[in-house]
Amino acid sequence: RIFDAISREEKIVIYGDYDADGICGSVILHSALSALGANFEVYIPDRFHEGYGLNEKALSEIVKGDAKLIITVDCGVTDVDEIAFTNAHGIDVIIVDHHLMPPVEPAAYAIINPKRAGETYPFKFFCATGLAFKVACALFASERAKPFDIKEGAKKWLLDAAAIGTVADMVPLVG
Repeated sequence: RIFDAISREEKIVIYGDYDADGICGSVILHSALSALGANFEVYIPDRFHEGYGLNEKALSEIVKGDAKLIITVDCGVTDVDEIAFTNAHGIDVIIVDHHLMPPVEPAAYAIINPKRAGETYPFKFFCATGLAFKVACALFASERAKPFDIKEGAKKWLLDAAAIGTVADMVPLVG
C-alpha cells in the first residue's frame, strides 16, 4: 500500500505519538519515505491539548489536506472509532504499534503489531520505533525500491533513532 501511494503521488501522513518512541519511529519513517520520493508530512499531536492516540480534530484536518494514507507510529490499536472515521473519508490506515491489542481491533488497512493474535513473528518485544525500523527495512528491500537507488547499508543510518526509541521506551533489551 505504501508503494502504491508513492507511485500515485498520494499524500501520506505519518501520525506519531508525542513520546520518544513515537517521535523516533516517525523520524525513521520520514527518512525512509524521503528516500523513496514520497509525498508526505508528519503529524505529532500536542500531549496536553490532544492527548494520546488519534483524535478526530486532527483527523478532520488530515482529511481536508487530501491524504490517502495514514501510517501511525506508537498509537492506533485502540482507536476503533477514529479508524472508522478515516475509512469513511477514503483514507487507509496502517497501524505501527506495539501496545496490547484490544478485544475489538480497528478496521485498519494493516496492523503491524507483534502482540496481535495469531502473529507468528518470533520477537514480541519491539517498541514502535523498532517496528518502524522493520517497516523501513522492508521498504528498502522491496523490488519496488530499486528505481530509487537506495544504497546498500542505508538502513544503518536509521539505527541511532531505533536505539534511542528502544531505550527510551524501556522495552526489554533481549533477542
